[in-house]
Amino acid sequence: MAGVTVRGWILRLLLCLPLVATSGCDSPGSLLRVGTNVWPGYEPLYLAREQGLYSHHIKLVELPSASDVIDALRLGHLEGGALTLDEVLALVQEGQDLVVVLVFNISAGADMLMVHPDIHTLSDLRGKTIALETTAVGALMLKSAMDFAELPDNSLRIRHMNLSDQLKAYQNGSIDAMITYEPFSSELARAGARVLFDSSAIKGQIVDVLAIRREVMEQQTQHIQELIDGYLQARQLIQTSPQTSFAIMNQRLRLPDEQISAMFDGLELPDTEENRRLLSGEPSPLSRNADGLAQLMVKQKLMPAPPQLKQFTDPRFLPVSP
Repeated sequence: MAGVTVRGWILRLLLCLPLVATSGCDSPGSLLRVGTNVWPGYEPLYLAREQGLYSHHIKLVELPSASDVIDALRLGHLEGGALTLDEVLALVQEGQDLVVVLVFNISAGADMLMVHPDIHTLSDLRGKTIALETTAVGALMLKSAMDFAELPDNSLRIRHMNLSDQLKAYQNGSIDAMITYEPFSSELARAGARVLFDSSAIKGQIVDVLAIRREVMEQQTQHIQELIDGYLQARQLIQTSPQTSFAIMNQRLRLPDEQISAMFDGLELPDTEENRRLLSGEPSPLSRNADGLAQLMVKQKLMPAPPQLKQFTDPRFLPVSP
């Protein structure tokens, strides 16, 4: 059909498949469809689903990449998405009215720049080929590493590719370095790559959040509360029954057995009260962080202008403290 891209049709098919049995693709009704890609910080959502903590009104939709989650939100095929804060800011700047209702994690080393072992310093990247996704996190990590090394913008050859394609490209010698994260970083480490730079150097700038469309918040209050309650219960289960929880989550991540218990290394996972602190107030601490990040993104030419962030966060869906 004219005006519909092949990528759009593929996204629509991926989103329809989980819904056919309940409601049909064109009439989601009261479904709360939340898109994610594969990332350890989002796994408690799927653990909650496996534990039967979600009703049929909640549909977790796993997509191949964060870019696909972003596109699905743009197309109106999702009510919410698990994204990094900078990705949410880019969508808001485009006109998508999204509100952050949960902070999944703060990256403190989980996002990393991995390199061939012959590369010893960031300055050694000059003239090398580096692979990254076409996402703001990839661009932010690359720009930060280059700033630390005082490398000019044209000093590296950049290749955009999916994380799942990086291992093959590294093994055949077509790339020298890559911006990556688990579970892909473990595969690259086994192939000989090593970490040269990680998000602990820019702590607080890479934050994963749950963003919901503002118009959905009044319509599906109970479903959003159920989604967040289930996530927090799954987090508690990870603490009380780690071996069982890790085994269930690793059915999707497929990490080597010896690395399962380290899947959250490099991540800070805020609890209920820390989430409440981050999301409360006008502006909230997360909103202030987002404003600073937006200014940085504009400076680094990752967006044309900072978005307006009025009522950007909302803590009301968090469980009430006893």
